[in-house]
Amino acid sequence: MTAQGWLVALLAGSEKEASAAQGWVMTLGSLPMLLGAFYGGWLADRFSKHKIVLWAQVAQGSLALIMAALVYADQVRLWHVAIFAVLLGITNVFDIPARQSFIVELVGKDDLHNAIGLNSSLFNAARVLGPALAGFLIADKQRAMAPCFLANGLSYIAVIVGLCLMRGDFAPRATGKESPLKGVNIAFGYLKQHPPIVAMMAILASFSIFMTGDWILLPALAKFTLGADATHYSQLMSARGVGALLGAILCTLLSSSPLKGRIVTIGAVLYPLLSLGTALCHRLELAFLFAPLSSFCMICVFATSNSLIQASVPDALRGRVMGVHAFLMMGLTPFGSAWAGVVASHTNAAHAMALGASLAAASALLAVILSPGLRRAKQTLVPLATDSAG
Repeated sequence: MTAQGWLVALLAGSEKEASAAQGWVMTLGSLPMLLGAFYGGWLADRFSKHKIVLWAQVAQGSLALIMAALVYADQVRLWHVAIFAVLLGITNVFDIPARQSFIVELVGKDDLHNAIGLNSSLFNAARVLGPALAGFLIADKQRAMAPCFLANGLSYIAVIVGLCLMRGDFAPRATGKESPLKGVNIAFGYLKQHPPIVAMMAILASFSIFMTGDWILLPALAKFTLGADATHYSQLMSARGVGALLGAILCTLLSSSPLKGRIVTIGAVLYPLLSLGTALCHRLELAFLFAPLSSFCMICVFATSNSLIQASVPDALRGRVMGVHAFLMMGLTPFGSAWAGVVASHTNAAHAMALGASLAAASALLAVILSPGLRRAKQTLVPLATDSAG
């Protein structure tokens, strides 16, 4: 991802063109989730999550290797990156709802909070090491990014082997033969019965729309506003990864804490405010302060909300609810990325990021004020999570 962001900035050329290109690449990559997230969640309840995740990883690894070949041959163009993003987005429609809801089948509900925190820690450790490694590989030449895409593609081999070695009861959890539309309506009906879950989903939706620019515009902000070169940019990405890793570790350590509602609500307000600081600092040194702090709060929100939602949902509905979750987290980003790209192309990356962060902070604060149940949440967002739903 570090190489892809820098590659788009190089292919585009100017700041406004780079900002717009980052926005449209993100938009195209998120469109499949916008259109298919609910169906992906329904499939996760109806078929083996293990097999869905396995074949999705095979597809994603193949795409990464194809991209590496294009970059190495110095034939890559912006439309290649866009097509790559679309195809990767299609695999995510099947992969993300199944993979998110697969965790509870591996560890059980008793260890769910700890498992999600540990999973987030491992994921964000990669976000520290990956950009740091990319800093030694990428440069201001397109072909220099090829080793990053190659390493990404080869890394899927270990993932695929690990999935093939898994043993256990991975049979579908849902019963009945309802259509995808009816199945998703059942999930929405369950969610509407629990206002704290709705409030949490509303916060995630506002972040997907307004905070997308926090990520897609960072390459343009770093290159054209902060004056960063490829090395400084990769270091800034690693700094964000460090903040996210520390947030994930904290979530793991507090997996049994009865203060999850407080953690997620405080983090939901601080995350966009710290992102606003990144956008307005105009100095690379200050960006290295604000960026990891905002990532720290972001992961506290995302990891804690994930574990709270999954702990609140019946087993038979988990795939569909995580499909809704994926829709809010990724399916709405086409609107956010397109909006951020348009605003940045008419102003600049810093102004677009600042406006989005301000709107996200206001939305999160409103949801927190209106939902006392969310603020008081402990290990679940419902009084008693049952498994009676079909």
